[in-house]
Amino acid sequence: MILLIDIGNTRAKIAWLEPGASRRRTPPLILAHTELSDLAARLSFTPLRILGSNVASHSVRDTLERACRTAWNLPVLWHDARDGHDRLVNGYRQPAQLGADRWLGLLGALDHIQDDPAWQAGAPCILASFGTATTIDTLAWQAQADGARRAAFIGGLILPGAALMARSLAQGTAGLPLAQGDIADFPTDTDSAIVSGIAAAQAGAVLHQWRLACDAYPGPAPQLFISGGAAPYLQAALQAALTRSAPGLATPPRWLDSPVLDGLASLGQPDPR
Repeated sequence: MILLIDIGNTRAKIAWLEPGASRRRTPPLILAHTELSDLAARLSFTPLRILGSNVASHSVRDTLERACRTAWNLPVLWHDARDGHDRLVNGYRQPAQLGADRWLGLLGALDHIQDDPAWQAGAPCILASFGTATTIDTLAWQAQADGARRAAFIGGLILPGAALMARSLAQGTAGLPLAQGDIADFPTDTDSAIVSGIAAAQAGAVLHQWRLACDAYPGPAPQLFISGGAAPYLQAALQAALTRSAPGLATPPRWLDSPVLDGLASLGQPDPR
């Protein structure tokens, strides 16, 4: 087994790659950072390798490394934007500055679409991850100097996540609550007005990138993947925005429970292409 570990800002996701498998087959195990020291007790196997991604503090990373050394005498092989360039072109001006979670998530999304007919026909791919921060990143085919084409990360957005937006309003104003209302087209109470405004901002940012991708890459409409803890809460607003903007053209967003783990899994296997 290859153990896959994604340490995010607020929690960690754990999965594994079975011998001979190219993708993980089970939903991720979700752990708090404080539970990582007891990781071995939660697993029924001894891993052969451990692949990890970390965007949390160094102390959280150190805790996991100690736990893996103690339990299995194995190091954690940490991956970030310096890895996987044989699979995906990194379009960042300074590629190493791209966050590990964004890069590995894009590798995971690529693994899901690499054989898809729309992608092969030139449709861009957008990955919107709704976590502590929201990131909206785009993949597309890019011509190379030798005339070949390669999958490339062409850029993306970072904005405050839905929960951060809600907390900023509650903490930065004298009279607004930490809202718990329902999303509505025309809200008639303060909580719903805040919640609906946040949903509109998040969906609007995705729609903005979707339209830009349509303009930059004429042909099949961009495919959209969503992930992150706030994605289920925002999915309806996002689908409504897409439907209004491009009726009959936009396909429903496709849910990925952990593209970062999928990206790690892809790095754990030889490149099939």
